[in-house]
Amino acid sequence: MRNLELRREGEIMRSFECVTDKNYERMNKWPLWVIAIAVTMFFQVVPCAAEKDRLVFGAIAVGKVSQVRKSLTPLIQYLEKETGTQIGFETGKDYLDTIEKFKSGYFDFGFIGPSPYVIATQEGEGPGNFIVIAGLETKGQPFYHAVIVAARNNGGINSLTDLKGKRFAFGSRQSTLSCYMPCKMLMDEGIFDTLSAYDFLGKHDKVARDVSMGSFDAGGIKEDIAKKNLDKIKIIAKSQPVYDFLLIAHRDMNAGLVGKIRSSVLKLKDPAVLNSIVKGVTGFVETKDSNYDNLRKIMKEVDHKLGPAE
Repeated sequence: MRNLELRREGEIMRSFECVTDKNYERMNKWPLWVIAIAVTMFFQVVPCAAEKDRLVFGAIAVGKVSQVRKSLTPLIQYLEKETGTQIGFETGKDYLDTIEKFKSGYFDFGFIGPSPYVIATQEGEGPGNFIVIAGLETKGQPFYHAVIVAARNNGGINSLTDLKGKRFAFGSRQSTLSCYMPCKMLMDEGIFDTLSAYDFLGKHDKVARDVSMGSFDAGGIKEDIAKKNLDKIKIIAKSQPVYDFLLIAHRDMNAGLVGKIRSSVLKLKDPAVLNSIVKGVTGFVETKDSNYDNLRKIMKEVDHKLGPAE
């Protein structure tokens, strides 16, 4: 539907340009009332952001797309009811594709992780390209943590100091909890430069699985995924708190609709909706761009060590 609208707008614009380039002299002879009708019809055909009857809610697939869709469906249905607007769900192909779709406005609004948000605000309009709607709150706190894990049956690895000379698994290069925070932890302990090998595996679940199977000695993942796999892995270190996922809208989204969404999520207390997002979520809270300034500093240090995230 959205691609069809974009193609339609492109065709209309090309037609308009064609008339302008090839028939300018003829248009000059048209009566003003004819030009007025043509312009009016043009703007009626091309819908503006305020008139959209369907929004696209975007999200980064930190796990399987089907699982992410399932976890966010109750929230999307709640927002459809509260706003009276149809809302579709999509993810990007990967972190970078998701970031680009948030930046371009292909995603009208949605969930974005802390480091992808920072990356999205590094260029162009910066933070001004987005409207921060709210932050996620878990167990009464607007923070969450990365953890470093090892195989449960690996008795030789119980702390970060045990990782000298070992193999380490990261998730996505652009991930807050499976790259930036674990890497910062290793750097602060003087471990990173001693690693015999490291790799980026993509999904948090894959990191947990490969560590449990012994393909890597340790890995970095989000805490809630680690806790789901404590029969296979163990937590050996936990990061400093990081401001959680946030709900953002593209700057071109209708301000009145953004306001409805903000008020709707801030008053949301239904545990069935909240716990579907992530177990333990207790609500949404007001947040702001500057809350992510400390993460920006951490990311700068890690990027200097690893090279730019691409």
